[in-house]
Amino acid sequence: MNSWSTVDYLLYLSFGFFAFGVYLISRKELIATKFLGIQFLGLGYQLFAGYFIQPSHIFDYPHFFRTASPFFYLLGPLSYLFQHYLLYPERKFTWTQMWHFLPFIIHVIEYIPFYILPAELKIQEVNFVFQQHTFFNTVSNFGWISMRDHLLVKTVYYLIYLFWTLYELYKFYQTTSKSFLRKNLLIVYWLTGDMVMKFVVIIIHFFNLVFTEKRHLELTWMDYIFIFEYIIMMIFMLLNPRLLKGPTLKGLVLQHSAGTLEKEIKESHRKEKANQKLSRDKSVVFTLNRFFETEQLFLRPDITLAEVSAYLKIKPRIIRMALQMELSLSFSDYVNTWRIQYAEEQCRENPKWKNYKLEVIAIESGFGTRQSFNSAVKKIKGVSPGKYFEKIN
Repeated sequence: MNSWSTVDYLLYLSFGFFAFGVYLISRKELIATKFLGIQFLGLGYQLFAGYFIQPSHIFDYPHFFRTASPFFYLLGPLSYLFQHYLLYPERKFTWTQMWHFLPFIIHVIEYIPFYILPAELKIQEVNFVFQQHTFFNTVSNFGWISMRDHLLVKTVYYLIYLFWTLYELYKFYQTTSKSFLRKNLLIVYWLTGDMVMKFVVIIIHFFNLVFTEKRHLELTWMDYIFIFEYIIMMIFMLLNPRLLKGPTLKGLVLQHSAGTLEKEIKESHRKEKANQKLSRDKSVVFTLNRFFETEQLFLRPDITLAEVSAYLKIKPRIIRMALQMELSLSFSDYVNTWRIQYAEEQCRENPKWKNYKLEVIAIESGFGTRQSFNSAVKKIKGVSPGKYFEKIN
């Protein structure tokens, strides 16, 4: 009876990655889960094909040779797009963003002449590669550049996306309130920890690339570290499925009196039972809250309902009706409520803001002018900005 090797177990792991990828793609939630699902499908195929291109199997299954190589060009873009749409779920993916996958497409086109070869000719190429004792050979009969050059390009390409992803994560942490981050600590730990693991993997990969002249034809311990990163990610998400719903909204803190707020909530619940249209209104308000929470468009004095409507693809009339039915607010009051809430948080959490004059607070929180700031605070809070922010500071 033949003993099982680690590579044999990786074949079964590939089916686990396939199943998890299908599970993510089938979820009717954030578009971010689709990108993560595609990533796990690609990883599943890399492990699956990797099993058949090992020296013990390659001559029986030559059609798998070189088929996993293009998928390495997807790792960086898919990781970036997953994080991007997890943090900014209301942003839309357009076909112009397909340029992220251009290197993958080019690499596939480059090797189409090899993929359509009969098995006998593919075996000749396999023998030629094996004579060089490495899959990443410097000389090749197929492709526009050698596999060694592809390895260098893939490494640089992945590094670019890694630093791009890190920069966006840092920018998100810098522009998001501390209270929002505290409410989403699990996602913060997850994304930060995953970023650390990715840097560890790329450093090990770079060490292998620079200091190893010949790449062995068998899988090495460095390959297993790369796989281990995604095993941890998969287990972590299976144990915490709510992570795939994105950051929990802090939500709009209604700036009304407690009695008015309680009355509106009871009235909203009564109407919701009587009229299903309110579920649509609630969904619209939730979408608006998430959009304003992550994009912080209220910091722009010139933000308009038409602009928000065009971006979210929701008619202005529907937005106005939803805000009126759910929050009893006009669009301008809704925006100003976010601005006041932002100013409150900054005055509590940011030491610099504690010394700001009201004119600076007005400008920094998106009002643009002291006059509009005064009017909004008096209307929503019932007192002048001086009295209100004096209590906060």
